[in-house]
Amino acid sequence: MSASTSHAVSEEVERLRGALDAAQQSLDAILSGKVDALVVKGNGGEQVFSLLGADQPYRILLEGMSEGALTLDREGLVLFCNRCFAKMVGLPLKRVIGNKVCRWLDADNQAAFAALLASTDPHPSRGRLTLRGKGDAPVPVNLSVSKLKMPGQDDVFCVVATDMTERQLLEEMALSQKVALMDLASSKKLEQSLEESIKAVAAMVESRDQYTAGHMRRVGQLALAIAQEVGLSEDEQHGIELASTIHDVGKIGVPLEILMKPVKLTDVEYQLVKEHATIGYEILKNIEFPWPVAEMVYQHHERVDGSGYPRGLKGKETLIGAKIISVADVVESMSTNRPYRFVLGQAAALQEIRDGRGRLYDTRVVDACLRVFAERGFAFV
Repeated sequence: MSASTSHAVSEEVERLRGALDAAQQSLDAILSGKVDALVVKGNGGEQVFSLLGADQPYRILLEGMSEGALTLDREGLVLFCNRCFAKMVGLPLKRVIGNKVCRWLDADNQAAFAALLASTDPHPSRGRLTLRGKGDAPVPVNLSVSKLKMPGQDDVFCVVATDMTERQLLEEMALSQKVALMDLASSKKLEQSLEESIKAVAAMVESRDQYTAGHMRRVGQLALAIAQEVGLSEDEQHGIELASTIHDVGKIGVPLEILMKPVKLTDVEYQLVKEHATIGYEILKNIEFPWPVAEMVYQHHERVDGSGYPRGLKGKETLIGAKIISVADVVESMSTNRPYRFVLGQAAALQEIRDGRGRLYDTRVVDACLRVFAERGFAFV
């Protein structure tokens, strides 16, 4: 037998041994009752059968998501996995379910993942890790880990993995933008470069959802009008307008199925939507704007009484620009159609900010917004 033939045989033996070990591990997990799903391969491809029954609400949600999703026990054993996650790590479903998630993490990422599972925070714990994909290719992911309440079972965790490859490209673009800004000779070129970048990113985000196409642009129109009415300087007005035209950029990290869902969201789905403010901040924080754009995006869902998210800021803890964007966002959203309801109308939107004046929304901003419509005849275009 030649050396090359002997090497090829050895490689095939190792491959088969690895496949056998993985199959035995999955079989042991199923027989021990730890795994709640079984994968069967047929003419139509792989099919997942839940040992707990197909009516499990979390399973129905995870199967249809375009993000990688799986459920784990406290030890990291994969109880259930959707096709998107399997594709992310470059394996068939049967090679994922029944295995431990540490298989796709190196030592550093295993420690970070263990910390997410051990978190005692009642809200989903988040982290950015790197998976080992097909051929050990690195796959940067943003993880959201939530504990599920399953009757009669020990701790079960729902993990949503968002492939951050596109976002990493955005961040690289931001870094190159930062370098380019140092070489720009005039403030006019600076403004044009920033605005073009913002418009490009905003267009990319809005193109995902027909219901909110143009939403950020319209919020920018109203936010600028309110900033003018409040009496802010032209420089502050410009910064607020730019921040408002990209305030929902973080929704690029939210599954489209959830954004487009025509019925009320579940608690888990709503928690995922709320992540967009933080994701937007993470995308923008490394760009050196002349204004606190990233922070305004981070704060645009905060409320005066501290009932907002993601940090529960109160009163003066929130930037005036964020307070303006939050009011403009509410008014625009209620004035247009959404997948889960028909348009409520401008009158209802203005009544909402009147009712929340001083409690949810800044008094000065609400009064300015009402004047913009009543006295200046503002209309979205």
